[in-house]
Amino acid sequence: MKNTNNEWMKLMMLVMEYFTLQNELTKLKIEEFSEWEPPAFECEECFAKAVEEAAQTVEEAVQGEHEFDDDFQGDWA
Repeated sequence: MKNTNNEWMKLMMLVMEYFTLQNELTKLKIEEFSEWEPPAFECEECFAKAVEEAAQTVEEAVQGEHEFDDDFQGDWA
């Protein structure tokens, strides 16, 4: 009987440790996601400015990347 109780205690400790680790993992995932989530803006002007800055950044990043040769254009024309 005593051996069974010890096994149940071990099992319960493992289950508790599992849930603790799952909570830590979830917290880390939320922190990682928060790094990529855009900040909340309370005023429309702040939001509009952020959108303009993001659009400019994207425009600068893709500038010149869409240069295709004549064969490619011929397939799509």
